[in-house]
Amino acid sequence: MKRKRIICIALILVSMVVSRSWSQMTGNPIDARGTNQWTLSALGTYMDQQLGGAQAISKRLLAKSTWGIAPWLDMYCLGGVAQVDLKKNSAALSDYSGKFRFSYGAGFNIVLKPESSSRLWFVAGAQALRFPSEGSFTEDLLVGSEYYMREFDLSYDWREVKINGGIVIPNRSFRVYLAIAGWLVQRLETKREYLDNGTSRMYVGEEKGEYRTGMWSGGIIGLEILLPQRYSISIEALVFNEQNYQLMIGICQTGLTRW
Repeated sequence: MKRKRIICIALILVSMVVSRSWSQMTGNPIDARGTNQWTLSALGTYMDQQLGGAQAISKRLLAKSTWGIAPWLDMYCLGGVAQVDLKKNSAALSDYSGKFRFSYGAGFNIVLKPESSSRLWFVAGAQALRFPSEGSFTEDLLVGSEYYMREFDLSYDWREVKINGGIVIPNRSFRVYLAIAGWLVQRLETKREYLDNGTSRMYVGEEKGEYRTGMWSGGIIGLEILLPQRYSISIEALVFNEQNYQLMIGICQTGLTRW
């Protein structure tokens, strides 16, 4: 019992610390698996968003460790790699391309299964993900009759948060779920500027900034396929509009932790 309390407190603290950061699958699995149930998941996410005058394309490959605190509540931690590319909406600007970097996060799922009906479950949750990103982009510049190339080296602290709530339609072999979601990004950046005229490269200076989106709202549709030995595969889409969406796929297996 003492060990349970320690782990529970640790998971809550991790969630509170990371909640300032950001977003992965709502499902994988979609339901709470039960007290002391431990689930391991692998998941991938593709994101395409219009953020701050640029098209942000991000890919994430993550492992997820979920622990059942109560029959209706699961908490989890995330760890893996993530990257982001920013495609500029200007012919004079080159694109920013980041490498895969270590990412981490946390979240929780709540599932309510009314005794009066097994045909409809209610789900809610929140999750966070955070990762760094480094890269550069250039801009053509003409000063008088002299041509320069401005180069910007960027370091990002990328943070995302997602909340969701909806319904699950359960079946013996699969589960369909529908939800509404709120999603936001906070991006802290350090930008170092250089000027290059073809013969010399001059350091101009450093600038720090912050970019925040408002709370985006969208719809989630997902399918979880139940497999033998407590495996399941989840496919999910979070859609804001035709140009802004996230696609996710994951596989998980649940076992029992004994105390």
